[in-house]
Amino acid sequence: MGPITYPRFLFVLDDFYADLEKVYRAAQEATYYEPEEYTGFRSTKVYHEPGVRAKLERLLDIRITRWDKDPADENGVFYQAFAKGKRKEMPGVHSDTPYNDITAVVYLTPGLPFQCGTSLWMHKRTGLCDPPSAAAARKLKMKLADLHALFEKDSRDRSKWVEIDRAGYRPNRLVAYPSGALHSATTHHGGSLKDVRLYQTFRIGVEWKGSKYTMGR
Repeated sequence: MGPITYPRFLFVLDDFYADLEKVYRAAQEATYYEPEEYTGFRSTKVYHEPGVRAKLERLLDIRITRWDKDPADENGVFYQAFAKGKRKEMPGVHSDTPYNDITAVVYLTPGLPFQCGTSLWMHKRTGLCDPPSAAAARKLKMKLADLHALFEKDSRDRSKWVEIDRAGYRPNRLVAYPSGALHSATTHHGGSLKDVRLYQTFRIGVEWKGSKYTMGR
């Protein structure tokens, strides 16, 4: 894993898709599974509307350098996030990899409360807003393996974290942030396909140099 060099931001834009109902229907009809090594029910196929890569480049004002089409890379997959029933899941604070990517999320389910959005977090004990690194471990006088273990242990205990930013939930809202920033769903929703928190995730490699996010850095 390379050094953590991304800028910090939280980008929010409404009305991403021209036809939300079409995309929402595709998400409802998709086949989902949960990988053994990860949590989260995700679709077995990606969904890329024509021109969506160029649209993300234009809206985020950044050049995309890697656009994956394998569902395992999570670029364009749908997710189900339940708050009730046998698939209930407590959103854990985490980072996505590679850290220097951008993660972009589009909320799909209509009628969900604002608190079903996305939160960015700081770990109380360490003061970190980014994933464990060798430099952070040295500063904290900890072994890097122990720092990783601490984050894993604390990931689903909200008392261990301070919410530093939040994008509220609205259907068809695009929310984007650097993949390495510690984040989670603020809360999940529902116990059936009718009211589950359905969303789509894009994981994209980008050229940070010269972007608006690095201006003045």
